[in-house]
Amino acid sequence: MTVFRILALTVMLVLAVALLCAPTYLAPVQAQSQVAVLEAHLTFDTIDVPGAKYTVLWGVNSAGEMVGNYGQDTGNDSHGFLYSNGIFTYFDYPGEAETVPQGINDDGLIVGYAGDLSVVGFLYDGTSFTTIRHGNNSATFADGINNANYIVGGFGSVGATRGFELRGSHYKTLSPPPGGWIYVYANGINSFGQVVGSYTGATVNGFAYKNGKYQTIIFPGATTQTEANGINDNGIIVGWYVGCSSSCAAYAFASRNGKYISFSYPGAYGTFADGINASGQIVGAYQLVDGSFHGFTTSPISAADFERPGCCEIGPWSDHQLF
Repeated sequence: MTVFRILALTVMLVLAVALLCAPTYLAPVQAQSQVAVLEAHLTFDTIDVPGAKYTVLWGVNSAGEMVGNYGQDTGNDSHGFLYSNGIFTYFDYPGEAETVPQGINDDGLIVGYAGDLSVVGFLYDGTSFTTIRHGNNSATFADGINNANYIVGGFGSVGATRGFELRGSHYKTLSPPPGGWIYVYANGINSFGQVVGSYTGATVNGFAYKNGKYQTIIFPGATTQTEANGINDNGIIVGWYVGCSSSCAAYAFASRNGKYISFSYPGAYGTFADGINASGQIVGAYQLVDGSFHGFTTSPISAADFERPGCCEIGPWSDHQLF
């Protein structure tokens, strides 16, 4: 599934897509009475690469420059793009058929990964690529970058990974306790060095990390899957979760200090929030009933949205700061 994690067999979207591609089990996304929804306060714009069968947005910086991937087949065709001021610029990592940009910082430096069974991370400055490879591992995924050029991601193989934070040439392994996970990915990092990511074991949960301290991120009521993908300097975390009542679907969420707001693209069967910038603009993808994926960007969300009376679902960390 090259849209979301090239042949890594993670559930970054694989489980959700399996659900979403089975109409027998799915109903169109609607506002849920048990979940605080923000549709009335967020507006969406669709961003699609002309002629592509799918488009996914992964990262956005303070200038509103966005990066993502597109192609004709989500299984074996992926190319990178930068979207800035209404103009697409396309690029591919040399020698690889699959390129997946994941993040962009305010200097315009882009990180991502390329390959299939053998995967390398990369840093791209708009002209040249710098390869990112953790030791002798067969797979390195570069997933996020902040304005200090700290990079986060995952390393290992397509069968198992651990998260990492890269500062200069020094790698630090990230793996939430108690360990024993099959996959760990660090997906986003802000200017304060706060990291968010996801780990896979019996279930899939998000996590937040800073200075040796981990906290689990689970959307209240989500029993199978919560992915944390991005965090901005206001401490707003974005991601997605699988919610099941009479049917199952994927919903996007934003979270701050243990308060969660769910939102979805109108009429979509799945909504996936992947990145957020300093102003609160969110990027991601949504899936329609025909199986197609489309990139989206939203109007900004702010800290004040989490203080509105009755706004939010409450998680275990609502009584104090996340870090």
